Amino acid sequence: MHRILAGAALICISAGLLRAQNVVVSPSGAAGANEPRYVLSVDVDLVNVTATVVDESGRHLNGLTADDFRVLEDGQEQKISFFSHESHLPMSLGVLIDISGSLQDKLRQGLQTVRGVASSLSSDDEMFVITFNSRVDLKQSFTSDPQKIQSALRDVRAHGETAVYDAIAAGLAAMQNARHQKQILLLVTDGFDTRSRTTPDQAEALVRSSGVLLYAIGIDDDNNDRSLRRPRYHIYDYMLDKLSSAGSGRLIRLYTGRHYDVAFISEQVLGDSRQKYTLGYYPSASPGHDVWRNIEVRVHRPGARVMNERLSLQRRDDPRTH
Repeated sequence: MHRILAGAALICISAGLLRAQNVVVSPSGAAGANEPRYVLSVDVDLVNVTATVVDESGRHLNGLTADDFRVLEDGQEQKISFFSHESHLPMSLGVLIDISGSLQDKLRQGLQTVRGVASSLSSDDEMFVITFNSRVDLKQSFTSDPQKIQSALRDVRAHGETAVYDAIAAGLAAMQNARHQKQILLLVTDGFDTRSRTTPDQAEALVRSSGVLLYAIGIDDDNNDRSLRRPRYHIYDYMLDKLSSAGSGRLIRLYTGRHYDVAFISEQVLGDSRQKYTLGYYPSASPGHDVWRNIEVRVHRPGARVMNERLSLQRRDDPRTH
């Protein structure tokens, strides 16, 4: 059976005391630059991990069974004792829209994309909207009312400088009011910060420790469009890629004036939180073996990959957890 192993993404997981028949879930942060956004504290018994699986085109795969997965702890394969698949999970979405002067020729395309994502939300979901240029403005707090969301996207004009990192900090603060465990920040920008007081390292650390998925839609000038008279203003891939990687999300690159399948873009942004596979196992190593354990999830399916592959596990017998 062919095995495809995912790239270096992080498993989204909740922390708590896990018992065989009673799983308690509560969010917590992780600190290190290469550590997961959640730390798993385990007394003994059942350990639950979650994974999202996509095909080669990035679409989410349903219908997998426990036999399609392998779970390894510190490189040692574990027996999967619990398996479930959930879909259509409610989510909390925060949208950060760049309205700086550099977006003058791109704002319409960005707003159309955001409207498409917003229209894909269900009545159980909620969304807030923040615009940013030289300043950050909460245009609409969390709401499930589609009319309020669309109203927040009207009469937006591009001007001023760009405070991307400040917008991220404000978005994560607004996300503290989220009702759902599944939380996403969607950043729409051309990727160049000129104004923030928040530093790049501070923004990355905030994203990494928040437990919030961050997706970046970077809108770039089209090199093939000779009608553009303004100098090319390319998105800074390294910046947006670092931010989306810190948030275990994706960077989606669009080009000015081209037509895109908005439904497909919505699937890229929302699909990861719409469905999840949960895999449970009883650790084969004895308690106290290590303070930290590395857990890896693999999938046996040609063309498939696990988006969220690795996490670290911290045992409750570690004095640092008390």
